[in-house]
Amino acid sequence: MDDMVILPSNEIDQSGNHSNQKLSSQVSVPEASPTLPLSPPLLLPNDNTINILLVGETGVGKSTFINAFANYLTFHSFEQAESNKPIVIIPVSFIMTIGDNFEERKIKFGDVNNSYNEDFNHPGQSVTQRCKSYVFALKNDNRRQIRIIDTPGFGDTRGLDQDERNMEHTLQYINNLTHLNAICFLLKPNASRLNIFFRTCLIQLFSLLGPTARNNIIFCFTNARSTFYTPGNTAPLLKSMLASSSMNDISFKKENTFCFDSESFRYLVALQNEFPFTNEEKHEYEMSWSTSVKESNRLIDYINKELTVYHIDKGWQSIEHAQFEISYMIRPILETIRNILRNIILCKNSIPNQFIELNSKPLHSTATRCRSCKSDLQQVGKFGFLSIYPHEIQNDCIMCLCTLDQHVPIDYILDYKCSTITSSDLHNRMSDTLNRLCNMSAKLAHFLIHTACSAKDDPFLKGLKEMIVEETYICEIQKPNDFNIQLVQELSKFESQYEQQMNKLESTQENFDLSAIYKLIEIINNYPTVHEQMTAVKKRQRMMIEEHEYEVQKI
Repeated sequence: MDDMVILPSNEIDQSGNHSNQKLSSQVSVPEASPTLPLSPPLLLPNDNTINILLVGETGVGKSTFINAFANYLTFHSFEQAESNKPIVIIPVSFIMTIGDNFEERKIKFGDVNNSYNEDFNHPGQSVTQRCKSYVFALKNDNRRQIRIIDTPGFGDTRGLDQDERNMEHTLQYINNLTHLNAICFLLKPNASRLNIFFRTCLIQLFSLLGPTARNNIIFCFTNARSTFYTPGNTAPLLKSMLASSSMNDISFKKENTFCFDSESFRYLVALQNEFPFTNEEKHEYEMSWSTSVKESNRLIDYINKELTVYHIDKGWQSIEHAQFEISYMIRPILETIRNILRNIILCKNSIPNQFIELNSKPLHSTATRCRSCKSDLQQVGKFGFLSIYPHEIQNDCIMCLCTLDQHVPIDYILDYKCSTITSSDLHNRMSDTLNRLCNMSAKLAHFLIHTACSAKDDPFLKGLKEMIVEETYICEIQKPNDFNIQLVQELSKFESQYEQQMNKLESTQENFDLSAIYKLIEIINNYPTVHEQMTAVKKRQRMMIEEHEYEVQKI
């Protein structure tokens, strides 16, 4: 017999069959219906846009390159660029010298002081703080657009931990795209060494994307005027690194290598700051512009004609991807477990007309939940609930004085309402669902800790303990509160059951292959309450990309 769970009345079996059991405001459907998708299809539309992921070391000039590239694609000539304000989609700040005594002048353009995503105040740290995409129209093809995804630089002076966090953020961002046309590594020519994290960056990228994405790698070099628009001494270093990392199948040839010089863009910005130039200097910048425009056109032609689009959403299975899918599911699973326990308590107390139903609402901006701040109490049916007030982070929390480690990112908030249910054998079926979620959650946690090695502590157990603390606090501030007291007891019993399951997995040293983990993810995602919350998560991920996307207007 298929496993059954309770659904709101507006949800039906994906096969179109209604349950024969009688429910006054809800219906039952089989679990693990194969027609439900693994993840709701709420990602960026798979359109004709050319998606280019831009990756490089801190300080290599990714943001300047994007600004320059936008100007190359926007203006039809150097003279047109000179006579208009330059396209500056990312605020810029740099030093230029003037006169025989090399007097320094700081050149700025754009709102540097109020740019949340750019940090110019800490040399050596990645200027770009998070992934952001920029969309340009091709000047010779109104039907095509290019989306360049700017990423935080690696080699951050804050250390490898910060590099790891930046890379994790980048991978999460990529995971919400449908396709990539090119993965562009930006380097400087004549480097004396390649950053140690460069190799790690390649390995982690392909652990998520799969080996065929290697065919979509291109290499771009900035400040290449000094090496006559060649990779210079960086070329043998790059070849050696690829060979030593068993990545000889990654092409590094003239056809997928492009050399630019962003000085002509700096010249355009400096003109706006009334910086003086000689005719000789202007001629040099004009030559720089001409060469860089030719390389830009060659790059676009190469991507259009030579590269096959890499589709991220075509079912490639990887440890990295599974890790992200599980991390998104932790809160939905735990909230589902807590709500099943609420309804089991109501069932035991013969109160079928006040069963609790969850409703997920995606947040419209990046937000966190503060573990330390106490929320207001609300009453829904027999249970007390703590309202969640989203906290916004801008370097520090703007809502409270608590430390950042007390803030947990959230994608959605929950609303609660009462529903009436009349159904036979309801208690047993809810208990069976609870046991299955316990066993499957333990297997996912075991995978995260021992296979993905992405967690030192068990995130499910940590979440359970936080729920017990939260429910205990509700009991303390609202007396009498018999139902929340019972919920604390049931959560504690479930915690013990979960720990026993984890100990069993540890003692048997059981390992799960990747296909088994993906099957577990699929089964859990098909539980309606989990699925509904995951839909909210995916919607929020979609909104996050839109929130950090800038479209360049055509001149």
